[in-house]
Amino acid sequence: MTDPKSSEPELRDREVMLKVPRTMAGSHNLTQAELLRERQDPNRPLPARAADYLKIRVFEWIWHYIRSRFGPKHEFLTYPGSGNDRGIYPLTADEGAPRAPVRVELVGDWGTGTRDAQRIAQLMVQRDPHFTVHLGDVYYVGTKKEIRENMLERVRWPLGSRGSFSLNSNHEMYARGFGYFKVLLPALGFRASGNDGTGQRASFFCLRNDHWAVIGLDTGYYSVGIPALEKIFKPSAKLHDRLLDWLKKDVRLQEDKQRGIILLSHHQYYSQWESHYERAARQLSDLVNRPVMWFWGHEHRMAVYGAHATKKGRLTVFGRCIGHGGMPIEDIKDLPRNDKKHRVGLVLYDARRQTSIGDKNTPIGYNGFAELVFKEDELEIGYHDSDNQYLLREVWRAGDGGRITGVSIESKITDPGFVLYGSKLEDAIS
Repeated sequence: MTDPKSSEPELRDREVMLKVPRTMAGSHNLTQAELLRERQDPNRPLPARAADYLKIRVFEWIWHYIRSRFGPKHEFLTYPGSGNDRGIYPLTADEGAPRAPVRVELVGDWGTGTRDAQRIAQLMVQRDPHFTVHLGDVYYVGTKKEIRENMLERVRWPLGSRGSFSLNSNHEMYARGFGYFKVLLPALGFRASGNDGTGQRASFFCLRNDHWAVIGLDTGYYSVGIPALEKIFKPSAKLHDRLLDWLKKDVRLQEDKQRGIILLSHHQYYSQWESHYERAARQLSDLVNRPVMWFWGHEHRMAVYGAHATKKGRLTVFGRCIGHGGMPIEDIKDLPRNDKKHRVGLVLYDARRQTSIGDKNTPIGYNGFAELVFKEDELEIGYHDSDNQYLLREVWRAGDGGRITGVSIESKITDPGFVLYGSKLEDAIS
């Protein structure tokens, strides 16, 4: 509960994040439960507390659910038709040092306001990043209040010296995107030398140099399903037409044959545990004719895949799931699916047990993040956990025609919970 004498809300305990639902109704229920904890005075008489419960947990829940579910969502923002800001920024450490190594920190599902999220933020800051990117999910429904508390106040999002960005997701869109577009994006964006930045103008962006293009995608805008039927009719998580138009006309993705491509999004293209979201990959396959790397969140785990293309998605991808930035990995006992549909080239995943929490002593794993270091045509990727253990290192090179080549990969720990699922680790880069 928030201390009324404090100017900032208290950090959440990780226990409250167990089993957070991916439905709007369930997430709104958790939002209202937290509001009740903040507002209710335990010293009030029982009838008054019962009235508070009915007001906040029932009537306000119904009102906020209906208003969020059936009202128009925030306009999909794009870059202005005129001016210099087209959402394409230099992937450099400094304007005066175009060849210096560039450090980019990636983390998914971080916006929890927990001590775990604070720990990950501290570790990211210690690495002195040039860019930081959140792959999306601010809990529980991304209201303006939750955005402020979980990204800007309760725990502060670590800013890169050159810029910081956040991708859209389903939890941000549970409140129709207003908190995300109106509160979070203005606090982020590219930072040119000598200023604090002008805000992130849209939910997508591109960082690029002569060898690499890092493209942030919005799979969240169309990730909220039909009211009361979202479990049956899964939303598409497709890319907006304006985003596709930007990729064609501004990024010129179809014509770019010189850069290795790295995609970032909230939703997974494929998974050996959960649902597939193939629509965005199918849209991108018309623009890209070579394998790419793709980092995503949504699932609260770390998993590494080899080159794979689903029949519907078509695009060949080296997939990397890093959705454990702030959410506890609560499904460490869940084995990967091995049916034909879900056999998608899984090579490695983290099922190490950190501790047990909650009334049911739920075993949970480690939180973590990834660091991408660009050294001209070479890319080094390091994966780290909340104990600051270096888990995995892989090296890639961008070559002729923008083709990416896996140079090396090595596991830094020998814990049996760091599970090699493929026949050999090299399957992840070949």
